[in-house]
Amino acid sequence: MTKQRVQDTSHLLNQLLTSRPAYTERWLRHAKRAGGSVNQSAVAKVFDVYMFDSGEGEFPSSRVLKDRISRALSGTVLTPQTLNWFIGAFGMPESDAIRLRETLNGHTSLPPGISHTLRTQTKLARPQRHRTISLMERYVFGPTGTLSTRHTRQMIRAAEDGVESYIFNHEPEVQAINVLQGGRLGRRFEYGEGLKGVEIVLETPLNTSQVAALEYDATFRDSLISPTQVRRAAYARAEQFSLTVQFSEQRKPREAWWCVWDDHFAHRPLEERPVDLRKNSLVHFLPYFEQAVVGFRWGW
Repeated sequence: MTKQRVQDTSHLLNQLLTSRPAYTERWLRHAKRAGGSVNQSAVAKVFDVYMFDSGEGEFPSSRVLKDRISRALSGTVLTPQTLNWFIGAFGMPESDAIRLRETLNGHTSLPPGISHTLRTQTKLARPQRHRTISLMERYVFGPTGTLSTRHTRQMIRAAEDGVESYIFNHEPEVQAINVLQGGRLGRRFEYGEGLKGVEIVLETPLNTSQVAALEYDATFRDSLISPTQVRRAAYARAEQFSLTVQFSEQRKPREAWWCVWDDHFAHRPLEERPVDLRKNSLVHFLPYFEQAVVGFRWGW
């Protein structure tokens, strides 16, 4: 086991535990204070619950266990057994378990991140004071090929004290926005060339390194037009990005491409590569992207 593999796996493990709401909520309930980094004592308590519920008979003593957790999260020592305990204790699905084990074994095939492809700086409604540490977006198209909904789940981390809101930039065709978790709707903004935004006021203001989980839906008005692309921009760094475009069985693309653009409204992509439809969906994952516009385009 090389030192670099251990450090890479530790970095990924820390990212998952601070960016996936299901994992974060599991250790936060045992933490005495909230913060941006993983609370090792809280993780040890998650392990204790897992050991008791699973009947694991070869768990080490509490002192040894805390030491192994500390070494794993710091990237000093991480054995396959300890990694399996993390996977079991946090109920990780097969997708995350495979990524962690492949990284530790040196077999990872994660796609590279994308950065600094924008040719101009977009003027924002206000300076961005947070970083996105997890972002999952799903676009849903109906049976006539029109865009129905856009569902977003994300975790943000404050880059400075006093972060009170997040601005969701969206398409002009959005009819309604519903915040499901993490805040309430506030002021609305309009940008040049047709982009619009709405403020999501956080339930609790964040200080530096504190995190918040957001979940919200955008519903689109009826249209006779069938879009042939979706795009997502990141100006500051966004990590753990997953984009899904789901189509109806009644109308699916005949061909599709994953694309990178140098502007939100540019016609021609900088890069593109063909992608296959999987169970009526286009899916792509990036470990990070920043100062870039990415997405899918397709032909009906």
